[in-house]
Amino acid sequence: MFMFDVETLDTESTTVILSAALCYFDVTKKPSFEQLVEDSVFVKFNVNEQRDGMNRTMSKDTLQWWSEQSDHARKKSFTPSEEDVPARLGIEILHRYVEQHDPKQQCQFWARGSLDQMCIDSLARSLGMDVIAPYWAWRDVRTAVDCLCGTSNGYADVDFEGFNRYNVVKHDPVHDCALDAMMLMYGKEI
Repeated sequence: MFMFDVETLDTESTTVILSAALCYFDVTKKPSFEQLVEDSVFVKFNVNEQRDGMNRTMSKDTLQWWSEQSDHARKKSFTPSEEDVPARLGIEILHRYVEQHDPKQQCQFWARGSLDQMCIDSLARSLGMDVIAPYWAWRDVRTAVDCLCGTSNGYADVDFEGFNRYNVVKHDPVHDCALDAMMLMYGKEI
């Protein structure tokens, strides 16, 4: 299975994508949070290319929201860096990661709701590229966590020795993927 997360500058499918993370996990291997983080792939996209060259969207509300996030989250996804990659290369990196872990394309892809899938699919299609996963492979982790753990907000406690939720940085897409995978595998009612 894969857990997926994006950070964006809008809440529309046409948004500028700041960053994306994919985390492959095998529930039978009982991975720790640290293993999930280490085994993930992270892509930081070039914002200017998407905004100027691709006419992708940004919203004032989302820009304001980013100004209120932690320094770590802003530095990881929001602040431009020399490691930012063009959109085409970013999608290729995600494709290679999927092919490495699931060459037959049989795995499920989990995300929080449908927006992340719609955003990455929109970006891939705008480049004339294949999407990273077919529409039927996507699942909503919030619904699964609620059903498995008897919660109603898409979050659960994690029952895994040594796991400390305080080590999770909100809106770091790698950490968000790892936490969602942990809740899906080891979740319990809060």
